[in-house]
Amino acid sequence: MKTEILCLEKVFYPPFLDDVNLHILKGEIVGLIPINILGVDELVQLISEGLPLHYGFVSYDGTIVNDYLQPSPKKNNIMIIDKDSNLIDSMTVYENLFVIRKGFSKHIINKKMLYEQTLRLLKDVNINIPPDMFVGELDVYEKVAIELVKAQVIGSKLVILKDISSFIHEKDILLLHKLMKKLSKKGMSFLYVCNHHQEAFLVSDRCYLMKEGHMVKNLNKNEMKDEVMLYYSYVFEQSLSTEERKELYENNDDGDLVLSIKNICYESLKNLSFDLHKGETIVLLDSDNSVIDNLSKLLKNEGMADSGKILIGGKSVNIKDRNLAFVDKKALKSNLFDTLSVMDNVLFCADHKLKNLWSNHKVEKALAQSLEKDFGKMIYEKDLLNLNEAQLFEVLYLKMIFQKPSVLVLVQPFSFLDMYQRLRNIEYFDKLKQMGISILILALSLSDTLQVSDKLLLATDGKIVRSYNRKEFSSLSNLHGSLPIN
Repeated sequence: MKTEILCLEKVFYPPFLDDVNLHILKGEIVGLIPINILGVDELVQLISEGLPLHYGFVSYDGTIVNDYLQPSPKKNNIMIIDKDSNLIDSMTVYENLFVIRKGFSKHIINKKMLYEQTLRLLKDVNINIPPDMFVGELDVYEKVAIELVKAQVIGSKLVILKDISSFIHEKDILLLHKLMKKLSKKGMSFLYVCNHHQEAFLVSDRCYLMKEGHMVKNLNKNEMKDEVMLYYSYVFEQSLSTEERKELYENNDDGDLVLSIKNICYESLKNLSFDLHKGETIVLLDSDNSVIDNLSKLLKNEGMADSGKILIGGKSVNIKDRNLAFVDKKALKSNLFDTLSVMDNVLFCADHKLKNLWSNHKVEKALAQSLEKDFGKMIYEKDLLNLNEAQLFEVLYLKMIFQKPSVLVLVQPFSFLDMYQRLRNIEYFDKLKQMGISILILALSLSDTLQVSDKLLLATDGKIVRSYNRKEFSSLSNLHGSLPIN
């Protein structure tokens, strides 16, 4: 009989968590799929360091660590791995594993001994990294792998991984899953939090579906199928399979050339070439993290290519040109301004289309009144801090609609989003496509990007190695992510 590592019983923490029951056994990999994101951060915090409960209890490794009757929430020995690494870049691998940890109190450090201990640990899980290598020199996957080894060193019985595919590329996700399974056989348990069920199904022994702070279903291995998920995400699927959407993407004949990337060489980019036409949406899947960062730099004029050309409408890229809009992966922080009102944000890049916009406030007032019907009183909000995430996305895409660029570049637009917000974003992308805007999505994992795509470009080693049109998407069974219904 397996030992229970984590137990949440009838946990009530208003307004975020409602009657939560969750159990994880020793050596088990459990997926957590949020249908909407409400309560996910609070759940992770509750598991790792405790929150004052209104009802229920939490036990970890056989001991009750949080109880509503005798509240004494404390920090548990649980490793959380997300986009912000817990490691120190300026220190070596073995220093991060052994020196920077609770309980290490030696004044004289035996480097040779720590080096050899680290070497044995890494070899045991097939990680080929020199122990004396500085962490800052490791790639993203290697850092995550070292964090998992550190969880072993500090005796963590449970590791929580949050939205891993949003910052680790497709190939390394499979390596990570292999490493997790190896460590689970050694007794380590995992809670794998991700927004896409196919990714969770790939590695998990069981999965919980979470909606509005409540566990709506515990899926065993035999229930982890797309057909089962249809029952819980029927609104999502129905919205994506309408005749209007099929027609929108089926009748996409090549229009005028709007973006041309020809033989670009720059850092990791090696003769990168592709074209984007008017009204077309292309997903560029960066399978080894060799394209996104450097291509983004060039599109934002933060670097100069060694050779090749990037042309928009036949002209060199200029980030000040309103024909190009760039939405980074932290879209709500990088593209909106908290100090400006909703309408000022919406119209920020539209002054080239609306004459005397900033000197004639009657124009802004008239536009606000016309938008009120669809967006309510939110449109008059002066402080963006008063808006929730869904409202901020409405502001962002209204801004894109008013700017109406020729080319919209989006970096990982479905990262860290629940099912409802992903569906809403798909609706925004459909609207932009109907307006004739060309969209380039730069992605590390597919998620739902193919739902809004006419073409998929697979990039490896800094260049395009394969191209798929929409009718060929159904053959992509080796890549996790939702596929459009033909």
